[in-house]
Amino acid sequence: LADRFQVRGIVVGVVAGGLGSLVMSWPALQFWLRLFGSAYLLWLAWTIGRRGAPSAQGAARERPIPFGAGLLLLWSNPKGWTLAVGAAGAYTALAEDPVHLGLLLAAVFGAAAILSLLLWCSGGQVLARLLKSKNQWRTVNIVLALLLVASILPMWR
Repeated sequence: LADRFQVRGIVVGVVAGGLGSLVMSWPALQFWLRLFGSAYLLWLAWTIGRRGAPSAQGAARERPIPFGAGLLLLWSNPKGWTLAVGAAGAYTALAEDPVHLGLLLAAVFGAAAILSLLLWCSGGQVLARLLKSKNQWRTVNIVLALLLVASILPMWR
């Protein structure tokens, strides 16, 4: 978990150090990032909405992702890049030095990630105890998918 926060902080630092200003000065790139980010989120919502109840046997047999693959996954996450680019461009006035901005954003995102993970893990535990039937799981997955689709709308305002 700590490695994940460190890598995310490095990504935010790199973005704040120059990529954010590039994206903010090139509106066509902003459009394409929003378009690809939205397409990815729609695909993710589609896959979530089609899922049923989690399989207890499947989860027990799955092996954890290797460290190197997890590191590459963090660097290739379009949601993370979209968030980092947007934040670096929106909050450049908070610090005069890109390194300080990167550290500030990494600290804020790290704290938010810890809180978010605590909430999501706790919520998952509650759902696992409350939901008993496949229809209940299907309904929750559809609602979560629709919420994910709704989260795309502010990106286009």
